[in-house]
Amino acid sequence: MFQNVTESLAIGNVISPEELREIHQKGYQTIIDLCTIGEGNQLNAEEVKQLGFEFISLPVDRLNLSPATLEDFIQTVNAAPKPIYTRCASGLRAGVMTLLTLAVEQDWTEQHYLERRQALGLEHKPNCPLEAYADRYFPSQKNSKV
Repeated sequence: MFQNVTESLAIGNVISPEELREIHQKGYQTIIDLCTIGEGNQLNAEEVKQLGFEFISLPVDRLNLSPATLEDFIQTVNAAPKPIYTRCASGLRAGVMTLLTLAVEQDWTEQHYLERRQALGLEHKPNCPLEAYADRYFPSQKNSKV
């Protein structure tokens, strides 16, 4: 899966060198890999760099999400050469983290976030910790603006 979110941000679950070459040919400069070591499907940093990318491993454990998780991701996105392709095993973590970054930067409502998530076809399974994390984000933002 490869999906453009904005002109400078894309998400997915690509792992093959051929697919990565195609992403590089589209002009993407940075790969952010959100997979943890325990998942066993992190990209090989040296192989990614040999394809011409800046490679950033930023493991995001869907069971240990905190406000710092999003802050770290936002800082990484802001500092990395663009355009950026963010990936994980299913594309869901990549999508949620990317959309929440845009929500922060562009002051989205929860409804706007949900519409964008649906437009990307990002579906949560029942009791998904990522969905709960995103659901907690918007009320906490509303309360902090009061």
